[in-house]
Amino acid sequence: MFWSRTTDRWRSSSSRLIGLYAVFFVAWGAVFTGVLYWEIAGYLGTVAQRSLLQRAHYYQKVDDEALAADLAESEWYSTPGIDAYGLFDAQGRHLAGTLLKLPGNLPDDGQVHYLERALSIALPREVTRSSHALRIDRPDGRVLVLTRDGGSISAVGGIIGQALFWGLSLTLVPGLIGWRLLRRRPLRRVERLQHTTERIVSGNLRERLPLSARRDELDMLSNAVNTMLEHIEQLMLEVKGVCDAIAHDLRTPLTRLHARLYQLQKLPLHPEHLRSLNLALEESEAIMSRFQGLLRISELEDTRRRSAFETFQPERLLAQAHEFYEPLAQDKHQQLILQACDDCPPLQGDPALLFEALVNLMDNAIKFTQPGGVIYLRCLLRGLTLVIEVVDNGPGIAPSERNSVTRRLYRGDETRQQPGNGLGLSLVAAIARLHGFALAIEAGPGDIGTRVSLTCPLAQASGSDS
Repeated sequence: MFWSRTTDRWRSSSSRLIGLYAVFFVAWGAVFTGVLYWEIAGYLGTVAQRSLLQRAHYYQKVDDEALAADLAESEWYSTPGIDAYGLFDAQGRHLAGTLLKLPGNLPDDGQVHYLERALSIALPREVTRSSHALRIDRPDGRVLVLTRDGGSISAVGGIIGQALFWGLSLTLVPGLIGWRLLRRRPLRRVERLQHTTERIVSGNLRERLPLSARRDELDMLSNAVNTMLEHIEQLMLEVKGVCDAIAHDLRTPLTRLHARLYQLQKLPLHPEHLRSLNLALEESEAIMSRFQGLLRISELEDTRRRSAFETFQPERLLAQAHEFYEPLAQDKHQQLILQACDDCPPLQGDPALLFEALVNLMDNAIKFTQPGGVIYLRCLLRGLTLVIEVVDNGPGIAPSERNSVTRRLYRGDETRQQPGNGLGLSLVAAIARLHGFALAIEAGPGDIGTRVSLTCPLAQASGSDS
């Protein structure tokens, strides 16, 4: 079975490769951004700590009387919103600076601490800030808190995130567009290979996989398959030639033998000798029938017969087959029912060969269905296919034998006593392969009897590809 040509094209190898590349690129970009943010955050934190320690070292040398003036002067060269200070009395009341509230969780250990959204800054639209902070207890009991805003680290993270987003966009979007354009040609090539392979499987061994001028991996594989097909075709032609030669060579002496036996039958013989002669004559006729059937199947396997296909109406073909076999069914007290839809599309093929296939199917159905049974000859539409069925309520075919009954000269254990040569369904299978139809053998309704169906896709029925 071949996969449908309408399957999800994201399942192709190029799509999976692009998807894997995109996932890898995004994951690597996220890791790179995380490492970069970590390094920059560490660097900015170190810079903030050094700056605060330098300022603290300077203010420790300033007298208590001159501290307020120096702090006020420092605002002229400090960056607003980045550097801030707060001067508080021993009770924690605000005395000066843009830092309005003394942090209660800031220890006096001479070290810089990072406070998460715990500082109140006298800036418009800002209530709490996260900052690096350092507390200095002055000899006169006042408390000086120096801070440097930690929001710059978050700002840098945002800048890095935007850079990653635009980097991914500028990489993935052109990559997806390029993937869309580049995958179309390989996909069309694969579809052409699939079309050709389907024709080869249907029996046209003269087909070869198409090659391009690029001589890439697909061409290497196609060339290897074509070489294999040439050897297979040659071997099959040799085997077919040997079998045809044997059949032709044996047909002439068998015909002569049958003619001489027929001549002897006309002579006055002893009744017992005549009975033996009649049996020999029947056996020779059966052998000749088998050889004729084998030659007929060999003839049908030549796909050059497709050049003579024509367009015809299938309901007319079924009506002729029904009219041809209805008297025989009545003789066996069977019902032969024709069911054909009125809007059956025309078929492209050989009407005589398809009539021969229907004759074999109906002959088997009438032969193996008990008196009083019912046989249906149907032509109906199922979705995008046209189906021709022969359904009976006879003994049926065992599931283990349904794949074997189309082999040449195969006779099931329960049918060996029935007249026939085991070539009827083989002939039907050869006609189906020649037309590109699907032959299916199943159980009938309620697992009673046999349903044999010929299925033709409507695209093929319309003659688009015979």
